[in-house]
Amino acid sequence: MTRYRLIFTLLVALTINTAVNAQENSIITHTVIKGQTLYSISKLYNTTVEEIVKMNPESAVTLSVGQQLRIPRSTQAKAPKTVIKRNDDGQIYHTIQSGETLYRLGKLYGIAPQEICDANPGLSTSNFRVGETIRIPRIAENAEILANVEKEEKATPVQEEKPQYKHSIKHIVKKNETLESLAQKYNSTPEDILAANPGLENGTLKKNRLIIIPQDKKVNKESDNSKSNNDRTHTGTRNEIPNIKNYNDGVLKVAIVLPFLLDSYAPSEQGRMIEYYQGFLMAVEKLKGMGYSFEINTFDSGPQEKSLSELFTSGALDNMELIIGAMYPTHNKELAKFALEKNIPLVIPFTNKDNEIYRNPMVYCVNSLQSYIIPNVVEHFMNTFTNANVIFVEDANEKSNKKEFIAKLTDELDINSVPNTTVPLSNLTTEETTLLTLKEYLREGKENVIIPTSSSAAMLNTLLPTLQQANIIDTLDIPGYKLFGYPEWQIYAKDTREQMYEVETYFYATFYSHYSIPEVTRFQEEYIKRYNCSIQNIYPRYGMLGYDTGYFFLLATSIYGSQLPEKINDLGFTPIQTGFMFERLNKGAMINKKVNFIHYTPEYRIEKIDFEQ
Repeated sequence: MTRYRLIFTLLVALTINTAVNAQENSIITHTVIKGQTLYSISKLYNTTVEEIVKMNPESAVTLSVGQQLRIPRSTQAKAPKTVIKRNDDGQIYHTIQSGETLYRLGKLYGIAPQEICDANPGLSTSNFRVGETIRIPRIAENAEILANVEKEEKATPVQEEKPQYKHSIKHIVKKNETLESLAQKYNSTPEDILAANPGLENGTLKKNRLIIIPQDKKVNKESDNSKSNNDRTHTGTRNEIPNIKNYNDGVLKVAIVLPFLLDSYAPSEQGRMIEYYQGFLMAVEKLKGMGYSFEINTFDSGPQEKSLSELFTSGALDNMELIIGAMYPTHNKELAKFALEKNIPLVIPFTNKDNEIYRNPMVYCVNSLQSYIIPNVVEHFMNTFTNANVIFVEDANEKSNKKEFIAKLTDELDINSVPNTTVPLSNLTTEETTLLTLKEYLREGKENVIIPTSSSAAMLNTLLPTLQQANIIDTLDIPGYKLFGYPEWQIYAKDTREQMYEVETYFYATFYSHYSIPEVTRFQEEYIKRYNCSIQNIYPRYGMLGYDTGYFFLLATSIYGSQLPEKINDLGFTPIQTGFMFERLNKGAMINKKVNFIHYTPEYRIEKIDFEQ
């Protein structure tokens, strides 16, 4: 199996380390240790990510603790020194030294880490880099501290004194929790929690972040020996990491198997898979900043006619704790069988129609078949339009592609004695015939809902303009009406948005993103910044799908371990595009049954209706 080696400007910011050994006259061997990325290593040696990848192609895919990289000796830079510079006005600037953190500098200069960030707009733990010079505020008030810093600098580099603890607890931050509330809950102090978590930005806690809560701080060896290490037990809460399989004691091993098709030319498929993978890497980077660690192993599954047997026999997937993939039904079938044999959760992000997949308890289907979604859609429809009168619109020249939905909804309407009828599209093609038809079938005092039997652009583009015009000219004083439709409509919304507002349109969707949603805009901007290209305007958007599935399953697996099936719907996560609500299918796969209604209101707003909130 060919390991995926496409080179991206931004790669996984995995858990790494640093030890340097001289080798030969032309190169240096660098041993990766915890906390480094390709970018940080390139800065350490005054080279570029591209140069490192050129000499170490495998580093374009993954970095792991202990991995050795070959670095050209000619690019080696001198280790950065701590530099303190005074301006004429007394302002102090500090050059960041290896091993320093915002928390340590705050202690060093007697100021809060947040004050350092405020004095250096844009500075945070994520871009706190060795060799960069930052401004130290309020230094005039700390002359004695500065004198001590300069004295220490002339001697040996300052080594941070790390507090030692007999016990510690790993805690997942919940909404509205603070350092003070956690200190009180765990009988600790805010200062000790900060000391144990130097990556906390300005002491601010973020929901779902992993932090360490120190317990029983050691005073000296004598006091340490006076009590047993097992003299304290802790009652777990929902947001604490379960003890059944605590992945955060090490690194979560993940395999992602996608058809990058490195040995062929298929730009459309390759583009979607690369975009998905890039979004996935953004999720990994985000979670790493929250304290989680991953080893990402990426494989090219190749074309659909190629078997994955070579990958399985190589043993590369044997020790994985989570597998994400694949694209083609044949590969999904093979992966599902392997996942069941090895007891490894398998996440399938894309639509799969193989019934065998749905009988496999190790499988998580993100994009479930419509037949599993439709009952939820019908239930939500009945709860949304409690006083409905439904008019189905059928095109005699176009075969319906929503027969299953129409049949199930019609049955439910009839069972509940909800009036409904079907009219031909030909009756709604001109202003005059549309007004007459609506006058005949709309009911006063009812929520009149018009539903086409096809999701096609042709149907929508015929129906919307006449309904809009009828609404405007309405010479017959007809009752009001709404339009209800399908996920595909979000693709056409760019051209029909104004009409959808005026007709008051609803559609159901398992995936949804819109530029008016702040999280969507931020993600698109970050994606463009990282990869110098835009996300494709297709449904679903693969970059967002990669981010959502990556973030959701990496976080859920890290937190819940082997309790993933029971706890998966407890995860607090607001996705960009993809909703998650899993349900076990008999004794088989976990299927995603999440569906939202999207509502284009007459006030020119878009509402995303979440029925589980």
